Amino acid sequence: MTQTWQEPQGTDAALAVLRAMVMIADSSVERNTEQLTLTQFRALRVVVDRTPVTMGRVARELALNPSSVTRACDRLVTLNLLEKAPNPLNRRETLLAPTAAGRQLVDRVDRDRRRVLARVLGRLDPGARAAAIAAFERFAGAVEADEPDSRSSLRHAN
Repeated sequence: MTQTWQEPQGTDAALAVLRAMVMIADSSVERNTEQLTLTQFRALRVVVDRTPVTMGRVARELALNPSSVTRACDRLVTLNLLEKAPNPLNRRETLLAPTAAGRQLVDRVDRDRRRVLARVLGRLDPGARAAAIAAFERFAGAVEADEPDSRSSLRHAN
């Protein structure tokens, strides 16, 4: 007898939440950055959170081709959101660091996201809000336990 895989109960609800969160993330980037693509913002986020960081690490964290990250980061340098410098310990590597404007932009997007999430959570009755928050915390913990590298992905989702 062959066993078939069945989706665990709740995957449709989780997928709906995922889509809503992605919509919030995407729209907050659009509202606050006008000139950046989502990939450029995600690269900026990694640099802000990991400074100083190499171009290669940004590519690994975002699971992107290094040439795509190079183009994204070059654009961020042009916009004065990032600074690049050769790594003094390994001249073949480029180190990235955010400018003050880059940090401010990431902070502005985070504030916008918090405001939207607070408004959505505020629409729930207190019991449902507490249950949702507890579920978010457990879900994030389960993802971290399942994939050790996902820690940065959860903290830096865009």
